[in-house]
Amino acid sequence: MTIDNQEWIFAALYARAQDRGDETTAKRVRDAYIPYMETMFEYYEDLSIRVFGREIPQVLLLHANQINADRFDALAEMMTGRGYSYISLEQALSDEAYRSPDTYIGPQGLSWLLRWAKAADVQVPKEPREPQWLTELFRTY
Repeated sequence: MTIDNQEWIFAALYARAQDRGDETTAKRVRDAYIPYMETMFEYYEDLSIRVFGREIPQVLLLHANQINADRFDALAEMMTGRGYSYISLEQALSDEAYRSPDTYIGPQGLSWLLRWAKAADVQVPKEPREPQWLTELFRTY
């Protein structure tokens, strides 16, 4: 995947809130999800330009969970608004960028773009994170 993200933490907190019948927290998480994802798209689009000098066909990591089911229409609208269209994985992988060397060996599961940046010795800005309030609530909720 080229667009990595922490959607799992949104999904876990959202599911906990729904299980507890806490609509206030569920709504707060739901409302923060698309702006967070847009930040991740911006980051990886910029990284694509840093590594390849252009935007490449992106591959988005999403898990099957309730927040993605509930917010998929809004997520798709955000992507369409950013100029994305939908193609098959085979079409995306046919781009020459996906033949770039991947020399990363380490404990983290990194986006292909981050791996390619490391292999090409491209400096990358720090990856955005989920909102701090979400992480703190996740630990205690």
